[in-house]
Amino acid sequence: MEETNRESSGLPPGEENQAGVQVAPEPTEQEAARQPEMSRDARNMAMLCHLLGIVGFFAPLMIWLIEREKHRFVDEHGREAMNYQVSLLIYVSVSALLIPVAVGIFLLVAFGIAHVVLTVIGAVRASQGRPWRYPIAIPFLR
Repeated sequence: MEETNRESSGLPPGEENQAGVQVAPEPTEQEAARQPEMSRDARNMAMLCHLLGIVGFFAPLMIWLIEREKHRFVDEHGREAMNYQVSLLIYVSVSALLIPVAVGIFLLVAFGIAHVVLTVIGAVRASQGRPWRYPIAIPFLR
């Protein structure tokens, strides 16, 4: 009778646990690639894309370029971090041009504070496996 159950279920022998309950087969590599990646490694790389943006532009760019093919989550966060970095570069450049008018100094301080706060929020969201959009980022990369 047990042999009949295995044949009717379509599962080869050994695909049931000891209690006779069918066990789902492991996903193939193609199926796994289509599923959203939320591994600890992906979350850490996405978090680094945000955090390393505090000190520079090139480290997040390198992480994003290297890891974007491996993890969709890193691709999304890395793209968002790069959009923010380019946007911030534009904002800071315009603020620097406005220094002689005295408004530029205040804008530079405001963007500096916002940069640290928004980057930390992005890193925390990435660490939690949640999406994040910088409110002042221009979407250059889609």
